[in-house]
Amino acid sequence: MKLRAAAHVLAVLGVLVVTPGAAFASPEQCASVAGPQGAADPHLREWLRRLIHDVARKEGVDPAALEALAVTETDIRPSIGKACELGPFQVSQQWARVFRLPSVELLWDPRINAIAAARIYKAGLRRWVPRYAGAGKNRTLRAAGFRGSSLDRATFAALAYNWGRAPLAFSLAADLRAVAIPASSASYAVRFNRALREAKGRFEAERGTPPSRSQSPKAGGKRES
Repeated sequence: MKLRAAAHVLAVLGVLVVTPGAAFASPEQCASVAGPQGAADPHLREWLRRLIHDVARKEGVDPAALEALAVTETDIRPSIGKACELGPFQVSQQWARVFRLPSVELLWDPRINAIAAARIYKAGLRRWVPRYAGAGKNRTLRAAGFRGSSLDRATFAALAYNWGRAPLAFSLAADLRAVAIPASSASYAVRFNRALREAKGRFEAERGTPPSRSQSPKAGGKRES
């Protein structure tokens, strides 16, 4: 598989920092290689999707929600963000320290990337308070296209994944309709909500069929990350 080779190239470019405690790559370095890494590959995408479902179950997260998060971030493609976010889940390099990884390069590993995303997402789920459902009428969310009668917990956690200040902003707000959600984050939440509904629809369509084994993108090839 090409992901490990790509990680090596990105490390050489300075986008992936492989020395613990070293300075992170600059946005300029990341911007030069930002975007999906490699051509769209439906076999790779499906393999990553199955891997995401496996990680979600082991981490105690709704597989449909974790899949929707990856769809919202990168359409489930190995990618580099302009601010040096890594992988299908666009995990910031700073999380390598939080999770005590020996090198930032490990965040490029698709399983580790998914585990990190699941744990960050779960942190948002834990910050949910039932009254936050009232944010479904938030002006910025409505302007971005949110049409639900109330904000659901899964979408709140996705909003917190994208906008880390969301839990604090919501907790301090007397009127959730007036919380100043960044327009880009509101759009993110709307896209996640749509992706979640689509993922749940696929799960329903697949229900009743025996689960297939997760396979490497290259049939018969050794799976690597």
